[in-house]
Amino acid sequence: MSEINEASHAAVTAIEQFMAALNARDDAALYDLLHLPHVRISGEGVAIWHDRVELEATYLRDFYDRAGPDWHHTILDSTEMIHSSAHKVHVLIQFTRCTEDGGAIATHRSLWIMTDNDGRWGAQARSSFAP
Repeated sequence: MSEINEASHAAVTAIEQFMAALNARDDAALYDLLHLPHVRISGEGVAIWHDRVELEATYLRDFYDRAGPDWHHTILDSTEMIHSSAHKVHVLIQFTRCTEDGGAIATHRSLWIMTDNDGRWGAQARSSFAP
């Protein structure tokens, strides 16, 4: 497998692990998959988390507010590599937020910029129109 193919695989694996941690409510594992500073660009503006203390204080609280009271889990519908190098991969994802019984709340597409920092893949930045 080429270095770029390995990077693409590792980036998607990190996204899958992020979704699994989110759904399991495994906060520590989820935070470990976000590189700092972490940037989220949405239709509402830009959010930047500069360090782990800031991330732990606001990230999930903000997510639960955005996802709404009916959110139970998120399904990663698809991933598509847009650009890749050995240490950075742009991945277009589609995800669906769901209720406990599996009903779809909303489906969104998002661009995730995944980076390899010291041998650990994680999301450095994301951009979507999802609330």
